[in-house]
Amino acid sequence: MDPVYEEFILVERGAPVDRVLRSSPLQRLRYIRQLGPCYLVYPGAEHTRFQHSLGVYWLVEKAFNYLKLNGYVFTDDETLPVKLAALTHDLGHSPFSHALEGYILPFNHEELTQKALDIVEAETGIDREVLEETKKILRKESEQPFKYQLVSSQLDCDRLDYLKRDAFYTGVSFGRIDTNRILISAQVEKGELVWSSKGFNALESYVMSRYQMYWTVYFHKVNLSAQVLLQKIVKRMRELLLNEEELPIDPSLQKCLKNGSLEEFFKLTDGHIICSIYNLQESKDSIISDLSKRFVRRELFRTVEVKPSDLLDLKEKVEKAGFPTEFYFEVVEPSKVAYSYYSPQGDEVIKVKVGEKIDELSNVAPTDAIKALSREVSKTYAVVPPEALY
Repeated sequence: MDPVYEEFILVERGAPVDRVLRSSPLQRLRYIRQLGPCYLVYPGAEHTRFQHSLGVYWLVEKAFNYLKLNGYVFTDDETLPVKLAALTHDLGHSPFSHALEGYILPFNHEELTQKALDIVEAETGIDREVLEETKKILRKESEQPFKYQLVSSQLDCDRLDYLKRDAFYTGVSFGRIDTNRILISAQVEKGELVWSSKGFNALESYVMSRYQMYWTVYFHKVNLSAQVLLQKIVKRMRELLLNEEELPIDPSLQKCLKNGSLEEFFKLTDGHIICSIYNLQESKDSIISDLSKRFVRRELFRTVEVKPSDLLDLKEKVEKAGFPTEFYFEVVEPSKVAYSYYSPQGDEVIKVKVGEKIDELSNVAPTDAIKALSREVSKTYAVVPPEALY
């Protein structure tokens, strides 16, 4: 039962989707929060990558059902790899999701997902050709673009689910988009995913919700600060381990940080990181002990908006306060982090069909609201200990 859609997500017992669902890489996602440390800002944000993955699968299932109602014909062989891509698209996420992406192992989650699918194949015995097609869809190499566009594009089932789900669990009001109205507007033209103009109001609401969620939730200053603190802790862990220091941390995490172990990475969850941070509060290393205490006690760094020209002065203040800037100073530019804006000028755009003509979403709109919301907002933040500001 999914509380976000208030529907049962139905999976045929013993079918390929069910077998993948029971695999260890997928079950691992039960223990990785969707929004990383955002629960330090929004206490309800405890939902997981597992829930999100199920939601994306369910929306893809519904999208195909709506397309069939609109006269499109698909075989099970065509739809299965797309559904599996929806279910497995986040298998490569690090503990704490985007906050530690690239910090534990030097790969992004898309690259690690490809490797996780090898584990899925070994555990489930699902036909290699099916999983190879799933991998191609996730790499956006499918010969029929609509297959990957349903999972990864400027308007896809991934974004539809995380906006609606994140809004639900954080309690904010503006991410509650009309997913059914959007999905029933889906069409396929020459192998490309386009959207009927009949669903324009829901499409416009989607772009607005995306903008609002970024600045209210994903780019919230406290969330950015918590992410930086986690990154600094992991960075210090690795530095100490490479210097042959003994640390009271999880063995799998140690093997990842010290030896780059891919096998151990797929055992790691948020719990391994949290347990290690709790233990490190008592470390003899003053830096990692202090950073760990700050995270556990929620005595986070301060995120301040600054002009780029002021960064050097602020960095000097941190140094004068006695903090090594390598671990107590960071510059964050939200427009360059994990979440991205919708750009009407980008390579990937939302295509809307009006009559027989297909055009980009903002060109169809009666006002410039979408173009205005899609414009990149340039902000520069410095993340520093609050003691350095006084």
